[in-house]
Amino acid sequence: MKISINEIKAFLEDEKLDYEYDGSHNLEVKGFCSIKNIKPMAITWIKRMHEFDLTSIDVKLNLLIVTNERPEHNVGAYNLIITNNPKSVFFEILGKFFPQNGEVKIAPTAVVETTNIGSNVSIGHHCYISKDVKLGNNVVIKHNVVIACPATIGDDCVIDSGAVIGSDGNGNYIKKGGLLKDVPDYGSVRIGNRVKIGANTIIARATLDETIIEDDVKIDGLCEIGHNTRIGARTIIVANSIICGSCKIGSDVYISPKSVIMNQKTIGKNSFVAMGSVVNRDVGESQFVVGYPIKTVKDGLRFVNEMYHPIKQEEE
Repeated sequence: MKISINEIKAFLEDEKLDYEYDGSHNLEVKGFCSIKNIKPMAITWIKRMHEFDLTSIDVKLNLLIVTNERPEHNVGAYNLIITNNPKSVFFEILGKFFPQNGEVKIAPTAVVETTNIGSNVSIGHHCYISKDVKLGNNVVIKHNVVIACPATIGDDCVIDSGAVIGSDGNGNYIKKGGLLKDVPDYGSVRIGNRVKIGANTIIARATLDETIIEDDVKIDGLCEIGHNTRIGARTIIVANSIICGSCKIGSDVYISPKSVIMNQKTIGKNSFVAMGSVVNRDVGESQFVVGYPIKTVKDGLRFVNEMYHPIKQEEE
């Protein structure tokens, strides 16, 4: 399959993505590649053009390069989409013209008890989906996933292999005689739209109400979300992090790898939890916290690397 540059430009304009194009108006691409492993007639991207030696690329390869600025030399020899956010534009193009998911289907080894399934849903091998689950449109559930409680999964969600949604929390109480007994969980899980759940991540069902993951949340692999917790929109939780029960995480929060949020703690919107931190108290809005016990770093958000772009810093 070959895609013309005019088709790509039309898509960018329909999506109202700002860009400029310099290059051949007859260009066609047939695939994609990284800048380290170049393929002919492919689309690729360069994060920072001023740090890259463009002359190392053979112009005869007819690459389409998405980047952030024009090179100083040989502008006319290359095909360039120039935009302020090349990573975003590159992956939007891939999502449109090179969709990751092939034929949509329910694998024959999956056990799917629910009938409340939207359109274009894919369920991988050896999954178990209980009868009280509602799946939205365009949901991708990869292999060995378990959804074992009443749950609502919104549109365009991806649940990676080995994830468990609906496990019981670790609540307990002491009966007469000193016997320690588990608190049974009767609640559910509600997941919004465009949520990504990483491989082998666990999301516990609520005790009585809902564990809630709002729209556009990204949870990495090997994370645990405790029962009764609420995760705000666009929050990112990175690998090996633990959110204990009954926490409230605001919108646009970034939780770095191997962080622990202790039970019943609140983190305000736009805050950043540094790697390996243990949040043992509530955190206000737009705070940068680090360590154990956590300390607030004054003006810490100013120094957050641009890779953490989802953090919205307030202007003073």
